[in-house]
Amino acid sequence: MKMVNKKAQDFLPQDLQDAINTFIEQFNIMEEYNLDTIPSEYTINLLETMSKYPEYNNATMGLMEIIQSYEL
Repeated sequence: MKMVNKKAQDFLPQDLQDAINTFIEQFNIMEEYNLDTIPSEYTINLLETMSKYPEYNNATMGLMEIIQSYEL
């Protein structure tokens, strides 16, 4: 995979922007150092933050499905 040059949209709540941007940062670190995974605390933080916003439930559930498919 290639490094991601994206950031969370400004209209999102600040804590959600921070969680998304931190997750992207960790993804890029994983890619840069050829690591196999992102430390789980970043994924947990992203999911917990997303779950505070019911309007993003579909995105949260979609992300959880992706994560579960990689855990097999």
